[in-house]
Amino acid sequence: MRAWGEVVSIDLSENSRKVFSVQIADRSVQLGEAWVGIWTGNIAVDALNDLIASKMVALVERGAPRDFRDIFTVCQQGLCQVNACWALWHQRQKLAKEDSDPQRAVLAIQTHLARLEKARPLERIEDEQQRLAAQQLRTWFHEVFVYGYHH
Repeated sequence: MRAWGEVVSIDLSENSRKVFSVQIADRSVQLGEAWVGIWTGNIAVDALNDLIASKMVALVERGAPRDFRDIFTVCQQGLCQVNACWALWHQRQKLAKEDSDPQRAVLAIQTHLARLEKARPLERIEDEQQRLAAQQLRTWFHEVFVYGYHH
């Protein structure tokens, strides 16, 4: 179990290999009401907008590979447009009374991306499909995502 900020992460392992992870958050700010589904019992689940806003905060503040993949996938699957991701981030930051400067956020994302590109250059990714996927994701962030803030 790990904790940071409002989030506790619980990892389930099998033979010392993580096979499942779940994050539980006690949100100080929510954009919408959490809901309790039939399959969740008494556990409230964040609304999609809150999940996207939280992932945007993670992308700006942490910039882990999974943060890039998650936002890319959300946009590519049509669950949220780029400008809407930015709007949710902005709304969340304002409600939390946190820094909502888009230039700082874009610079942070570009810095995280440069760090990831240096740590794992495309030419060192042996699997062709993984290399092409990484190239597509990186190009999209450089050419589309960082220019999508319209506030």
